[in-house]
Amino acid sequence: MNAAVAQELWKGQTIDGKFPLLEWLGGSTHSAVFRTQLPGSSMQPAAIKLVRADRPDAAQQIAAWRGLVTLSHSHLLRIFHAGHCQMSGAPWLYVVTEYAEENVDQVLPVRPLSMTEVGELLPPVIESLSFLHSKHLVHGRLKPSNICAVKNQLKLTTDSVHPAAQPFTPYSLTAYDAPESESGRLPPAADMWSLGMTLVAAFDQRPLTWSRSNTVDPVVPKSIPAPYAQIARECLRMNPEDRCTLSRLRDLVHQAPPLPKPPVPKATGRKKVVAPLIAVLVVGAVIFAVRSKHSTPSEPAVVAPAEQQVPPAEQPTTNSADQKPTAYAPKTDAAVPPAVTHESSPKPPVRVVESVPTTPGVVNQVLPQVPLSARETIHGKVRVKVQVQVGPNGDVSDASFISPGPSRYFARLAMEASRQWKFQPGQPTPAHWVLEYRFGRTSTEVTPVAVPGK
Repeated sequence: MNAAVAQELWKGQTIDGKFPLLEWLGGSTHSAVFRTQLPGSSMQPAAIKLVRADRPDAAQQIAAWRGLVTLSHSHLLRIFHAGHCQMSGAPWLYVVTEYAEENVDQVLPVRPLSMTEVGELLPPVIESLSFLHSKHLVHGRLKPSNICAVKNQLKLTTDSVHPAAQPFTPYSLTAYDAPESESGRLPPAADMWSLGMTLVAAFDQRPLTWSRSNTVDPVVPKSIPAPYAQIARECLRMNPEDRCTLSRLRDLVHQAPPLPKPPVPKATGRKKVVAPLIAVLVVGAVIFAVRSKHSTPSEPAVVAPAEQQVPPAEQPTTNSADQKPTAYAPKTDAAVPPAVTHESSPKPPVRVVESVPTTPGVVNQVLPQVPLSARETIHGKVRVKVQVQVGPNGDVSDASFISPGPSRYFARLAMEASRQWKFQPGQPTPAHWVLEYRFGRTSTEVTPVAVPGK
């Protein structure tokens, strides 16, 4: 299967009469992933993965997915449904899972993770692996692309989880797959190899290059800081029995030197706001860093007062179209998360200016609500253009992107706001308008332009 063909031909189709293929999320030669939604009035977003059924373990794979429907852990993506379908005249398997906005692999092409981010990433990974191993399950495909952000929580994908004793058919093995993966059986120690390779990639922006014919343990780069270099070395041992255990991993993680705490403002009025906000940013740094590509529908955005401190319920990391792609903190200061700066005194509050030109024919203008901490990720201006179609009653009946800009996070905010606009009912209001949004660190601006003759 050609991924481009699946993207163009399958979008809009419905799987099993229940799961519409709403948005292409990615794919390979033997799989395709779309955004969908669960049946019912809630319209809950989900992800659906389609896998070629012409494989010897097809029945076994369906049984494994269905067996995981009842698997529940706060750091594992839920599986809702699995089954068979026909696509382009060929049989396919599908699995419907919880929708994840982002994954760690989307950060690494731009910059490595900081020590703080890795320190916050490891505990949920350790918890989820401990849970799986206690149930005699292995994850089987632990790597940056399978460490996801769901709202403000890190979760591992689950579509690769299977019993440790169960044979499987290896496909497209990568550096993240343990040496024993070629045998078709994976012990829990295989997950430790994958974790070690993921740690190296987190700091080095790519996994190690190693040969499966080699019996010598891979060499961990000297650039990896302690204690993570030691963890990687103990995980990346060719012999599964020699690898780091989860218990040993917890001990090594606890050896990480504590990061310096930022000074706490003494002004009683701001202390209640700034101190918790800094704490949230530190704890959520890695989650916020990976939330810029896939977004889920949410409540309509409203304009917040300029002085209001907006809780960072959602965080993007954004490259501006006017800047080269360096949205993240410079690599030279990897020990400090980009959203936090340790200074001797707190920064003054940022006053945000919201601006919509007064335009004839526009009755109600809505600007996106952007958390102040989200604005700190912007360099220059993030520009998004949305075209809206106006119905006879003045409501927006349809909306589409002319230019979504460099960030799906801000694109989603612009789209949600656009759908809430209200125009003058009836003639002579044009049927189409273009709304150009400009997001900056201290302002959000939008210019509505009528499109005549459409």
